[in-house]
Amino acid sequence: MNADAGLFAVADGMGGHSGGEVASSMAVKTLEHAFVNRDGDADIPKLLERAISECNKVIYDQSQKNPQLRGMGTTLTAAYVENDILHIGQVGDSRLYLYQDENLYQLTEDHSQVYELLKAGLINENSMESFQKNIITRSVGYERDVRVDLFQRPIAKGDRYLICSDGLSGMVSDEQIAQVLHNFDVDTAVRNLVALANAQGGEDNVSVIVIEIK
Repeated sequence: MNADAGLFAVADGMGGHSGGEVASSMAVKTLEHAFVNRDGDADIPKLLERAISECNKVIYDQSQKNPQLRGMGTTLTAAYVENDILHIGQVGDSRLYLYQDENLYQLTEDHSQVYELLKAGLINENSMESFQKNIITRSVGYERDVRVDLFQRPIAKGDRYLICSDGLSGMVSDEQIAQVLHNFDVDTAVRNLVALANAQGGEDNVSVIVIEIK
């Protein structure tokens, strides 16, 4: 992503190998273009929502033009650092975590069937394994319109934020993630998290970004 501009994002595509790659690539490029070319006094939450909606539009339009790409879409979890605030936009089941004071907190909610059943109290954590975890209920580009979760939080020196696809969160426990973030610098932590996800099953593509507030 564009770290120099303070913009970070993970997009995990769906809709077959080619469709997923196209959707995720279009999402990242469209999002970056919106922020690089923004007005200096732009309202960041509104810009983030508009940018993700534009990602949705360009992906959906492309899928309608090309039958081979029909049904493609992508998750998109984006974070933008503005002064002492982190702005977050979320669609799908890629996640953003905060690691602070040796504790790991999941800040985003998964837009997935199993997570929504859990949140509604229809299942519990013990019965989650009997449900498919990869069925997402909201994605960028799959439908004509998309609803974006938006929120902000203050940042502090020493905080670490992790953005990842479910290729990591589905393979590596929160306790293991916290341990890696505690023990290693940012670059090494990213490499070790990817390696750990692959060593423990590697059932999906693994995308990992770690942001450290200095």
